[in-house]
Amino acid sequence: MQWRVSIIRTLSRDYDSIIAALAGFGMIQVFARHGGIGVSPDSVIYMSTATNILNHGTIRDFSGWPMMDFPAGYPFFLAAVQLLSRTEILYAGPVLNGLLFASLIFTSGWLMERFTVHSKWYKWALLTIIPLSPCLQEIYSMIWSESLFLLLILFFIPAMRHYLQAPALRRLLLPALIAALACVTRYAGVSLILLGGGLILLVGGLPWSKKLLHGGIFSLISSTLFGLNLYRNHLVTGTLTGYREKALTSFGTNLYHYGSVLCDWLPFFNGHYEAAAWVGAGFILLGTALFIRRWFAGRDLFSYENIGAAYFIVYTVFILATASLSRFQQLDSRLLSPLCIPWLWAISSWTPGWVRGLRLREGRMSWTGIVICTGIFVCMQAGQWRTFKLNWEGIKDAGIPGYTEDQWKQSQTMDYIRHNADMHKPGAPVYSNAYEGIWFLTGVHSDLIPHKEFPQDIREMLHEDHFYIIWFEDSANADLMSIDSIRQVKNVAQELTFDDGKVYFFTKK
Repeated sequence: MQWRVSIIRTLSRDYDSIIAALAGFGMIQVFARHGGIGVSPDSVIYMSTATNILNHGTIRDFSGWPMMDFPAGYPFFLAAVQLLSRTEILYAGPVLNGLLFASLIFTSGWLMERFTVHSKWYKWALLTIIPLSPCLQEIYSMIWSESLFLLLILFFIPAMRHYLQAPALRRLLLPALIAALACVTRYAGVSLILLGGGLILLVGGLPWSKKLLHGGIFSLISSTLFGLNLYRNHLVTGTLTGYREKALTSFGTNLYHYGSVLCDWLPFFNGHYEAAAWVGAGFILLGTALFIRRWFAGRDLFSYENIGAAYFIVYTVFILATASLSRFQQLDSRLLSPLCIPWLWAISSWTPGWVRGLRLREGRMSWTGIVICTGIFVCMQAGQWRTFKLNWEGIKDAGIPGYTEDQWKQSQTMDYIRHNADMHKPGAPVYSNAYEGIWFLTGVHSDLIPHKEFPQDIREMLHEDHFYIIWFEDSANADLMSIDSIRQVKNVAQELTFDDGKVYFFTKK
């Protein structure tokens, strides 16, 4: 009976979160109406690995190679969904991502309802900003592991707060398990281990011997699945997280890219990146200052919004440090998506208290505070709405960008591959800069054109007497060997040109 009362109470308090969640679910269904859920190269890896887990019990992608660049948690999740729904992920994707997006929005609203300074107008404002966020819409329009990872981050916050309110080992189990799942969903889940460990050290009234004991147990439990994943990677590939190249970008450059993403999230700076590094540094300092202020004030240190702000700081430091040490794609909205909601909380959760303080000092409704907050909200929504309209113009006519988009489905180059079996003979290897897309759309296996940084792979390809190169203009990648460099050592026996790419047949000179 008690659980029924609890559900009724939650529904009465969080009806607005439910409405926003339903809107988010519907939005993903509308986005996927034309061509289905979005599929990127990473999506192909995730889906094919999930199918192999289900059918063969192996953590291998469509190429037959062990999956190592990504942890295995998300493919296992997709395999479970596929097993329970008896539907391929490609077709279950719109409903799956719609439910995940709705869960993210509802959980955000549930947490905001319980912020230290409760404010309905603040909650309603963010419940309209979050579903319209271009960053979050992109994540939940694609088969990406971030769609699950972002939800785990929000689940971690109340679980960790429950422990921090009354530190006990039994209360530490749930946040540790959530962090463990996050680590095998994204390698960046390590940031939750860092966050949890740091918050344990800040607990007041707990002897240092117990802090160290609790921190050690938390770290051990939360890193167990991550450690097993790394051990498996080492056994099958000799690497821990795949073949990682040294970083080519400095910390300053990464801070600039980080700030550029935040500029895109804000309508005030969108498209103006001259001061992007200063914008990024400014938000880092602001989030840190607000957290430290609450720490020294001795209040609200472990509130929902402050734990969110702490994660904003921890993940920012983690991603900037990682990008400066290891080489991967330029920091973009996808890589920074775990910051989206914590960042919103970090820069705005103080406003209800500020407006209330103005009202108490003035003895009446503070129109100054209302006008400022309303102006910021209107500018934010106007900027997001412009981006939404721009994205929708393409999505409604061609589908979500990726391999389910019309330009890929109707590709002349792909059509040629489907109807020319000669290319697939064992004696003629096929290489491409979009080998995932070729397999996804044609079922033909090919290899990725070697990276410039891997001379052994280059030698193996050039050692072949003859081979095909399928080059898609839309997938041009400066990190791969160029066609011109291959021409210098091989003869072009045949070259076919299509509206979206070319097919080359190389032989010995």
